[in-house]
Amino acid sequence: MAKGDVTLYSDQAFGYPGDEVYAVASGSAASINAGEPVAKALGNSTGNVVSALATSKPVVGTDYLAGISASVSTDTVSAAGTVYVTKLVDGISYLCAPKTAATWNTQALYDALVGSRVTFDLTGGVYTINATDGSTNGLVVMPLNITNYPGKVRFAIRAGASYLA
Repeated sequence: MAKGDVTLYSDQAFGYPGDEVYAVASGSAASINAGEPVAKALGNSTGNVVSALATSKPVVGTDYLAGISASVSTDTVSAAGTVYVTKLVDGISYLCAPKTAATWNTQALYDALVGSRVTFDLTGGVYTINATDGSTNGLVVMPLNITNYPGKVRFAIRAGASYLA
């Protein structure tokens, strides 16, 4: 997976919200990179571990995020590990590249998508933002001056997509 696919939006009043350390199951080498969305099941049915989020997720009420990874996970094929995950805090927004740049490449096109409820796409190990609005999609497109942040989409994570909701 790519590093740094998702970053914190810099023009916000909040400071860095801090990190939590989560367990990651064994089974692959460094399964989560810094800057990737991290999924966590509700309850303790999966051994209280997190994983990288799958494509076309999160779906509100079905998929839950612990946050965005702040480190590379330390898991290996034969040993469980840990990963630092930036806490989900109300009011924090993030930046990510769009899946299809031409859908977002003018201010008018971008502004027409503000408020859309969207998901992450995961193709070739890279997370991007889809442009299709759906009532249960777990991300919301936020306003952004694309001149200051070319090739990026600003989004927030809906409360119903947080494992703390």
